Amino acid sequence: MRPDYRLIAAAVAPLLLGPWLPPWDESIFAWGLSGAIVFCASVAVLEEVIFRGGIQGGLLRKAFFGIKLLGLSRANWLTSALFAAAHVWQHPFALVPGYFAVSLVLGYFRERYKGITVPVVLHVWYNLVLLFLPGLAG
Repeated sequence: MRPDYRLIAAAVAPLLLGPWLPPWDESIFAWGLSGAIVFCASVAVLEEVIFRGGIQGGLLRKAFFGIKLLGLSRANWLTSALFAAAHVWQHPFALVPGYFAVSLVLGYFRERYKGITVPVVLHVWYNLVLLFLPGLAG
């Protein structure tokens, strides 16, 4: 089987961005390191079930949202806009384009692999990189 170089690139990308990633608020460690890891994983799973599984999956059942714009489905574009908007309440507005871009990547893999397993694993990975890498880079 041939490796999926796009998936490899998606997994490596957050490691390259480490010096520019904002660290999580220290309150994430209120229940220790293991609590922070469980939180990062749980949030990723929940968000992927809602956004890629529920919203994007539902939109993809309608032909209009399956039409591609710049190589990505309308379902992915709309889901990503909602995903980015959902993060505004807790994160600085300047980070919204980053959340939008990450969501487009997750949505791409949701459609490429016809399910949410790959986006869930990537999202957990991204959250763990955000948990550990900014502290190492600083």
